[in-house]
Amino acid sequence: IHDEKHLSFIQGGGHGGSHPHLVNEFLTALNEDRDPWPNAVQSANWTCVGLCAHESAQKGGQIVHLPEFTRP
Repeated sequence: IHDEKHLSFIQGGGHGGSHPHLVNEFLTALNEDRDPWPNAVQSANWTCVGLCAHESAQKGGQIVHLPEFTRP
């Protein structure tokens, strides 16, 4: 964390202040006609990992394979 006293961290934006930074990155990427970071594929992969981990936990630790779209 570069500046923990930055308004984005203390205003209650959630996830340690990441929300306004992600919105800024997304809007800047639109303005610059480029993919944001994280892009749609990265975001889907990160979300998928969490969903599969939750499913695995519900199944007593059974291996849950990631969907095909997560592979390069």
